[in-house]
Amino acid sequence: MIYLKAALAALQASGLVAKLIAAAVAAAALLAAYGVWHHQVYRSGYVRALADIAAEDTRAIGEATELRKTWRACRDRGGRWIQSEGRCA
Repeated sequence: MIYLKAALAALQASGLVAKLIAAAVAAAALLAAYGVWHHQVYRSGYVRALADIAAEDTRAIGEATELRKTWRACRDRGGRWIQSEGRCA
C-alpha cells in the first residue's frame, strides 16, 4: 500500500511527459502479459488438437488393418471380394 501511495505522489509531482511515459509503460506491460497469456491458450489448444488427430489416426489405422485382414482371409481362401457388398464370394 505504501508503494501505491508513493507512486501516486510521484505521478502528482511529475510533469505531463512523465505521466505519458508511465502510461505507455503500463500499457506495454499489460499488452505483453496479454500476449503471453494468449500464446499459452493458443498453444494448449494446438497441442490438444494434435493429440485428438493422432488418436483418430490410430483408431482409423486399426480399423483399416482389421478390414484388410478380412479381405486377405477371403483372398487366401480363394474367394473374390465383392466391394459393393463388402463380403467374400
